[in-house]
Amino acid sequence: MNTDVRRGRPRNETCTVDILEATLAIVSEAGISGLTMDAVASRAGVGKATIYRRWPSKEALLLEAWTSTAEMPQAPDTGSLRGDLSHYMQGVDTLFNDRDRQRVFPQMIAAAKVDPEAGEAYRAFVLSRRAPMQALLQRAVERGEIPADVDIDVIHDLLVAPMMYRWLVTDAPIDQRTISTIIDVVVAGVSVRA
Repeated sequence: MNTDVRRGRPRNETCTVDILEATLAIVSEAGISGLTMDAVASRAGVGKATIYRRWPSKEALLLEAWTSTAEMPQAPDTGSLRGDLSHYMQGVDTLFNDRDRQRVFPQMIAAAKVDPEAGEAYRAFVLSRRAPMQALLQRAVERGEIPADVDIDVIHDLLVAPMMYRWLVTDAPIDQRTISTIIDVVVAGVSVRA
């Protein structure tokens, strides 16, 4: 007897995309308090059961909706820390100037803090997103541009945190000039130590 036979209809990936897009649109407009399975089902044109079969909570749904829009950056190897960082952060200003993302991101963080399963998935997402820059910084250590005893997690945070602060707290612009200034300051700091 074959126990591997799947019952029911095959999963409709088009409807999954519709659900994820509807989720982001609702949270962007009304926040997580406006995110209900009824609202998502109505906007995506699906039944609530379709949503509940895929996501156990609205927090899990929001997290997957967010992560589905995030492209994985590549770790360039230009031969220098400054060159690698400049190449790596090209286009980041476009991401940070997306107002819908800016409205959704804090809601997603809140969801990850409330729902343990969503929180675990969020931490795994952040870890995977950090990997390319970690590789880039580790190569700089191997080239002698960063002292071997410096915590590269801290350097990573120093590069990303100013942009996150501007994005989430002050609404100050994040443009290529700002990004270049952040890179210059951090590279100068680690170069002095080296």
